[in-house]
Amino acid sequence: MDTIKDKVEELIAAIQESAEYQNFQAAGGRVKDVEGLEDKVREFCWKNYELQKSNAEDLYEKVEAFEEQYRGFRENPIVSEYLEYELRMCRLLQEINTRITSSVDLMI
Repeated sequence: MDTIKDKVEELIAAIQESAEYQNFQAAGGRVKDVEGLEDKVREFCWKNYELQKSNAEDLYEKVEAFEEQYRGFRENPIVSEYLEYELRMCRLLQEINTRITSSVDLMI
């Protein structure tokens, strides 16, 4: 088990040293530099998450309304950059998770 813990720590360090993570951190810093923007980004991300997990019958309409509500917000270059790097980080973490879970023979 110690070997696994060590490798997990190595993986975390590799992620934190990656260009993807460094860009994500830098973009997050630029968001924090603008007063009130961090809260707005957090609200946007939370509402987006809730929408993605929703099973509403009128989901298409809700997605359209959400996109319309935040269209101008997403055009802010600081926000746009942050969301792009956040998406890249999420995809990286999903790929890592997929590779690990697909290589372990679990009955799931």
